[in-house]
Formats: sequence, structure tokens, C-alpha cells
Amino acid sequence: VLFVSYVWAILGITKGSYINASLFFSVIIYGVIFILLYRKKTNDLSSFSSQKYMDKKLNVEDAQAIIHKLNKAMEEKLLYKNANLKVSDLAKEIRVPGHQLSQVLNDNIEKNFTLFVNEYRISEACKILSAHNNLTIDAIADEVGFNSRSTFFAAFKKIKGMTPSSFQQSNTPDL
Repeated sequence: VLFVSYVWAILGITKGSYINASLFFSVIIYGVIFILLYRKKTNDLSSFSSQKYMDKKLNVEDAQAIIHKLNKAMEEKLLYKNANLKVSDLAKEIRVPGHQLSQVLNDNIEKNFTLFVNEYRISEACKILSAHNNLTIDAIADEVGFNSRSTFFAAFKKIKGMTPSSFQQSNTPDL
């Protein structure tokens, strides 16, 4: 609007300058009102969502029951070996809503889904590596549920603090 006013002033068209000023101030006022209303609306939404999740907090007994079902399913059914395992799959298996499973993992176990599953996978990989069988690292990664060698190496290093090869060498008796 200011640009148009300047162009009109340069061209000598000044008859409508008071219209430009009122239009400019109207746009400013509407903009400020919009920003204030939008801000209030987003603040209301954020307080609503935090209250929403506070009401759905699981009690300790329910959380412990979910943890028990979760560990039992992972250990007995070896669900972690499924390379395409998702939260929804695991939730369906233990008959718990996905959001509750996610909440238990994050709040009670203090791990995200990926780390939780990868710890089971790496534990199994360590057992295989310690058994001194002739499987390659890639075969072990595939066996325990990893889609790629790089993901396996990254998870192994994060959880164990060393590479799979280093782990295997440290568990090999000296001859």
C-alpha cells in the first residue's frame, strides 16, 4: 500500500492519497487483530491438548500390566525379529491401544519404540556372536530383525559401545 502511494506521488496522482492512508491503516489494524486472535487460539489449543493427555495418564497397575504383556510377547514370540515391526503391530499383538503402548514405553520404560526393540535385537545378536558360529555380521543383522547393515552397526554401537566385530573378538577365548 505504501509502495502504491509512493508511485502515485511520483506520478503526480495525489487525489486518492487519503484513501491510501486509510486503506493502509485498515490493513495494519486487521493484521494486528488477526495475529492476536490467532495467538490466543493456538494458546487455547496447546493448553487443551496438555489437559487431554493429563486425563489419560495410565495408573501404575495398568502400566505394569502392559509392561508385563510387552516383555512376554517380545521374549516368547520373538516379535523383534520382524524387520518391519511397528508400534501398531506390537500394540495389536498385546491387545493394547497404540497410544497407551507408546505412553508406557516413553513414560515408564523411558525408551522410544525403536530403542526398545533394538535392545532386544542387539541382545539376541550378542548371544549369536558369543556362540562363535560361522554366520557373517550381515546374516546376524538379518536374523535379529535389522533391515540394513548400517542400521545394525549404528544400533549395536549405541547400545553396546562397540562394533559387532569388536564384541565378537572380545568374547573369543585366546588360543
